[in-house]
Amino acid sequence: MDKIRRHINQIPFLKFLFSSQFLFLLPAFTLIGIFVIYPLILAVGYSFTDYYLLKPNDISFVGFDNYVEITKDKFAKQAFLNSTKYVIYIVPLQVILSLFLAILIAKKSRTNTLFRTAFFSPYILSIIVVVLLWKNILDPNLGIVNMILSELGFAKQEFFADPSMALPTISFIILWQGISFQMLILMAALQDIPASLYEAASIEGANAWQKFKYITVPSIKSQLVFVLIVVTTGTFKIIIEPLVLTNGGPQGSTSSILLYMFEQGTRYRQIGYSSAITVVFALILIVIAFVQSKLVKED
Repeated sequence: MDKIRRHINQIPFLKFLFSSQFLFLLPAFTLIGIFVIYPLILAVGYSFTDYYLLKPNDISFVGFDNYVEITKDKFAKQAFLNSTKYVIYIVPLQVILSLFLAILIAKKSRTNTLFRTAFFSPYILSIIVVVLLWKNILDPNLGIVNMILSELGFAKQEFFADPSMALPTISFIILWQGISFQMLILMAALQDIPASLYEAASIEGANAWQKFKYITVPSIKSQLVFVLIVVTTGTFKIIIEPLVLTNGGPQGSTSSILLYMFEQGTRYRQIGYSSAITVVFALILIVIAFVQSKLVKED
């Protein structure tokens, strides 16, 4: 028995399997295996077939045909382009505005407590509630925004029906709801910076910009990287907002990768093709995670 224990202790992986830490992590590993790894393995397998949902017993191996089809599918290309646009519109603004608001209300006071509550309120609302709220606010006939525009002498705007305005409008709604959570993370990081650093900088004659550049940003660099990656991956996974507000329209201008994959799998029952899109999407997220790990290591 002692010989077996010594042998286990010599191999780190076996030592971890027989440790109490593994028992605590086992439920989490099980859930990840059932709801993440197993579906991903199935998706990889189906992506090489012509699996049609209404003919589950008639499946053929088609190799890389589904992946080749993605490169020829103009709607798939548009969905990938739209997702990239969402990232470009949302990520920089969300990170910058989150940091700006966090700096404004980082100091503890009664006024700032009220502002924190006000800024954080959108995040606790359901996505569906937020989407329907803004759908009514921006309604072309009964929405308050168009009423104000009309009173000021401007033409009414079709925020969700105009292909040039629909995607920026949805981006704004996503930005409005998500900014509060990122603000909270950065605000917590700002409050951990020792006040003595700023006092020493003031004695040395540093101005506000120099304090921000040489003290604030380096001190919260890890949190900024975390927020940047979370917002980027979250923005790539947008589906509910365009699904409820525009159903991907008008003219496919608001469709995203996940929405297009969802449509292929549910509306058209093309499980094989939908799985191929899923695999490509997963690879994109893996690349982002790889970049994240590199940034964190450099930090």
